Amino acid sequence: MSTEPKVTEKKVVDFVIKTSKFCNLRCRYCYEFNDLGNREMISSTQLDQMYHHIADYYGALDHPTEINFVWHGGEPLIHSPEFYWKTFESQKEIFRGRSVSIINSVQTNLTVLDEARLQLLKTGFDSVGVSLDLFGGLRVNQSGRDSVALVLKNLDRLQAKKIPFGCITVLTQLNRPYIEAIFRFYEQMEVSFRILPLFKGAFDSQHIGFEITPYEVLETYKTLVDLWFESDRFVMVHPIVEHIEQALRHRCDRSRVTLYDKRQWESIFLVNTDGQIYSYADAYAGPSQGNIFTTPMETLLNGKAHQLVIQAAEDRLRSTCHHCPYLGSCDGYPVAEGSVEYNEYDEQGAIRCIVTHGILRHIEERLDQARQAGMAELPTEHFTHWEKSALSCAV
Repeated sequence: MSTEPKVTEKKVVDFVIKTSKFCNLRCRYCYEFNDLGNREMISSTQLDQMYHHIADYYGALDHPTEINFVWHGGEPLIHSPEFYWKTFESQKEIFRGRSVSIINSVQTNLTVLDEARLQLLKTGFDSVGVSLDLFGGLRVNQSGRDSVALVLKNLDRLQAKKIPFGCITVLTQLNRPYIEAIFRFYEQMEVSFRILPLFKGAFDSQHIGFEITPYEVLETYKTLVDLWFESDRFVMVHPIVEHIEQALRHRCDRSRVTLYDKRQWESIFLVNTDGQIYSYADAYAGPSQGNIFTTPMETLLNGKAHQLVIQAAEDRLRSTCHHCPYLGSCDGYPVAEGSVEYNEYDEQGAIRCIVTHGILRHIEERLDQARQAGMAELPTEHFTHWEKSALSCAV
């Protein structure tokens, strides 16, 4: 009989916290646009109440859990660094002795930066994300001035202080023609980045002139896949790397089946400034599951509102993914939760999975081309041992 301790897989959950909606920019596509002048913010007391509810629930589970608090806005760095130092100390006290680990991340426009905030980014936050589109001229201040030059200057300050960061670029009709230049920029900087397709706006006509279709998202992702395969460096570009991993599983190890099960584990919640909590796919537009400042997490998860959004996600996955050859390699998350805005609906109301299905087929075509060309070396530096073996198998 083995006496080795049982290894339990760690699970991860993100809480995206809307610290406030207040922002110094007026990005033309921002889904918070109508509230960017609102200075109301979450209080330290409310955050402590939230921490207690989260700690009580996740600390009682029979497996280790990593909780990632993603500080969002508006612009989170507008607020005093002391606000964050204080709440980080509260976290330590409230989560002490629990079987959880805590990560604090921030998503910033990086236009408000002084020595105190540089120190906060270096030793306070565990992860820094910078919003930067590079092209398109949509990330402007209240006077309509483009913020790119200031952000680039501040990126140099982060690098000078040796503060690691990644970037998010919002894909719109205005920067699509520059996708290779965007890729080369991050490739040269050796910075990971995510291409995030334009999200639903604050009002119906907001995106006129720069809206994009699912097919344009797909074509952009195809270009990024091609650039990734052709690069002599490893570029961590999301979600392209995740899609490549899915294609490798589909080709080389179909026994490694993964399926998104929202009923068993939900990985992302959004917490609004008033404490209302939402699933990722239902942020603002869908039903709130209750108030995390006043209600225990277990009560929220067992509540009727949460059960309804679970059922909706399961229905989407069931109606769309059941015949998909990639199901199991792709876990179905894009349809169930993540990319509903960038899919079409058929006559029966089922989602057509344009982007994810299309990009997986394109990656397979590239792997076939690599095999035919006898390519042995592809950018695998940061892949795991299994992924390197799978890539070798695939080509």
